[in-house]
Amino acid sequence: MRQRRAKIYRKMLHAYQLQFSFREPYQLLIDDTFSLALSRYKISDPVQQFGNVLQSKKIKPLITQCCMQALYALGKEHQSTVDMAKAWERRMCNHREAIDPQECVKQCVGKENKHRYIVASEQGELRRDLRLAVAGVPMMHFTQAVMVLEPMSPLTKSRIEEKEDTKLSLPASEAGLLKNQPSVEVDIVGEAADEEKVEGETGTEAAEGSGRRRKRKAPNPLSVRKPKNPRLTMEEKLQKEQEYKKQKQRNAAKARMEASKLDGTKAASAEEKGGSGGRKRRGSRANKDGSAEGETAAPKAVPVAKPKKAVEPKEVPKKVQVPAADTNGEPKKKKVRSKPRPEAANGDSAESSA
Repeated sequence: MRQRRAKIYRKMLHAYQLQFSFREPYQLLIDDTFSLALSRYKISDPVQQFGNVLQSKKIKPLITQCCMQALYALGKEHQSTVDMAKAWERRMCNHREAIDPQECVKQCVGKENKHRYIVASEQGELRRDLRLAVAGVPMMHFTQAVMVLEPMSPLTKSRIEEKEDTKLSLPASEAGLLKNQPSVEVDIVGEAADEEKVEGETGTEAAEGSGRRRKRKAPNPLSVRKPKNPRLTMEEKLQKEQEYKKQKQRNAAKARMEASKLDGTKAASAEEKGGSGGRKRRGSRANKDGSAEGETAAPKAVPVAKPKKAVEPKEVPKKVQVPAADTNGEPKKKKVRSKPRPEAANGDSAESSA
């Protein structure tokens, strides 16, 4: 069952408990049509389904003798329904001969439903008659293979309202005492003067009170949360709007000035580029013309090769050899080599270069 529907059923049954003294275990009076619907929709455990609808595990299903006779009359085709109904408690309707099940259920409920029955039936006429005639009768039926508890009838709601009004109003005994209260008048010496004084005082207090009325005090600013957007008066709002418009106009004027400056700089740069390009073209043309005239006037100068300088040979440093010692321990004498003369060396190098 859905949660919302279960909540509605729980509230409804709670109202029946408070106003009409329904108690657990709930007595569920079932007729023959409802028992046939149970077998038609193949409900294996009907008592559990009753508990889901009525939000209780303590339920006592009942069926009258007249309804059982109606099921027996259907024959062996509905033997499963008869077997299921036999498991329920039999409500003795005290009818010697079986009557119409609809009339039997009405008689069992009575005019006030003093036994607190919950009627389960698939007959629309029976449910309609009970709704219109008897207050405080919960009723169940099937809608598209779903077991449903009907809402309260208008008669039941009006009866609940009457009971609540009587609870709030005075009882008849107390109301009679208030009506029969004696009115005693006693004359006391000096009572008139006292009354005049009291009236004068009250008049002056009323005049003073009317003159100075207490103003409504503002709350403590330390105990109040500061608003994010403070409230503004109409004058402040108008002033803010004017400032906002002026700021917009200033921004637009600045944007125009910047755009005009950019246009002027672009035009000046374009003119400068055009002038320098013309000068460069003229200069290149003049250079070309001058070079052509020079070629016709004089031939090009032939470069003269310069004489190369004579490369002097680098002197390689000679290794110094340490003289080995003789067998006696005396050092060996060095052999002196003759060095070439410098003049001869310079003359040979000149001849080789030539």
